[in-house]
Amino acid sequence: MAADDVPFLVISGPPGVGKTTVAWEIFDQLIEYGSQHALVDLDLLGASWPVPADDEHNERLRSQNLASVWSNFSASGARRLIAAGVIENAENLARYTDAVAGSKPVLCRLSATDEILHARIRRRGRERGDGVEALSRRATELSAQLEANDVADFVVETTGREVSEIARIILERAGWAAARAQGPESVGNARDYRRPLSRCGE
Repeated sequence: MAADDVPFLVISGPPGVGKTTVAWEIFDQLIEYGSQHALVDLDLLGASWPVPADDEHNERLRSQNLASVWSNFSASGARRLIAAGVIENAENLARYTDAVAGSKPVLCRLSATDEILHARIRRRGRERGDGVEALSRRATELSAQLEANDVADFVVETTGREVSEIARIILERAGWAAARAQGPESVGNARDYRRPLSRCGE
């Protein structure tokens, strides 16, 4: 497969919008149809401290790690990639594009109201004390920033939708529906990956 033939789907959006949950659902749905693919969480690829003074979100390290991880995924048989993470601008998107063998990604931005984002952040329970309020403020800021400086190919509203529905919409709009339409080839241990989540952000 040529470098520019690698399908690369990136799920972006502010904290609490459900990026990782939706990415896992897409992963699961594609497994059921025999697709050969992999999933990465961009936040985890940059989970290192301290961070450089000129790169507070560790974008360079994330892209370097993505290049290594994709190389391993590709060698093990993956032919398409799903990534979840915040893409703030075209420069960051280009970093990840280059990391995945120069492919041209399809970028989906998930959206929700500030009230919904804050409620999901509180409900998921990862942050405590002042961290909840700090992340809620960050979610509000990022939501506005991503909308104002939108580099996404399309936007999907998550409020009130089942995760499975959101995933189907994204696959259709990204042009990946054909991967689901090919029919089951090898489900394998797909159920081992299933996440017991029904609504986005829960």
